[in-house]
Amino acid sequence: MKLRFACAFVGALVCGTAAQAQQRAPGEMATAGQRLAEDLGLERLPNSTAVSLQNTATLLQEGSGNAARIDQQSLAAPGNQAYVLQVGAANALGLVQAGGGNSATVVQNGTDNRADLTQQGQGNSSALTQQGAQNRLTGLVAGDGTKLTIRQEGNNNQVDSELRQNRQAYTINQYGSGNVLKQVESGVQATPGYTVEMRGTGINLTIEQGKIKP
Repeated sequence: MKLRFACAFVGALVCGTAAQAQQRAPGEMATAGQRLAEDLGLERLPNSTAVSLQNTATLLQEGSGNAARIDQQSLAAPGNQAYVLQVGAANALGLVQAGGGNSATVVQNGTDNRADLTQQGQGNSSALTQQGAQNRLTGLVAGDGTKLTIRQEGNNNQVDSELRQNRQAYTINQYGSGNVLKQVESGVQATPGYTVEMRGTGINLTIEQGKIKP
């Protein structure tokens, strides 16, 4: 049986699907994700231009055993916004946003991907994409006006990111399998935003205050 599930809500939510999905090859899974987004709505993406005191979120799920928890606390206007799309099986997300005007977009397409993201402050924006299997992502954005973009395509990739910066932009791309990135940026000495791209297998990289460490 094929399941399509959508949630639009204000506040905190825990959602999961336990229904049996049609088995698909990886290429078909990507197509399913595209169809789901088209059918249920990229137009449902939060409207960042709308000023609202309320937190809003949209959750779209297709597959089996996917789970998402979204906890948003509006400490200042405007409210926080979240959009989550999960396609496949056993994907899991934990999202916490505390502050005002933060936005997060998360797409998980595959099997057993895990993401945990916390945003604290004002006007931060994160876009996370996991496509493949058993990718892991842990992120913290604490500051004002910081933008984080992470894309994982492949299997068993890992990102641990801690950003305590204001008004900076960071982009991380992982393509392949078994790549690991640890990132810590905080304080006035941290290098202003940058882009990291990892292509291959088993690459290990640590970046602290803009400096690459072995």
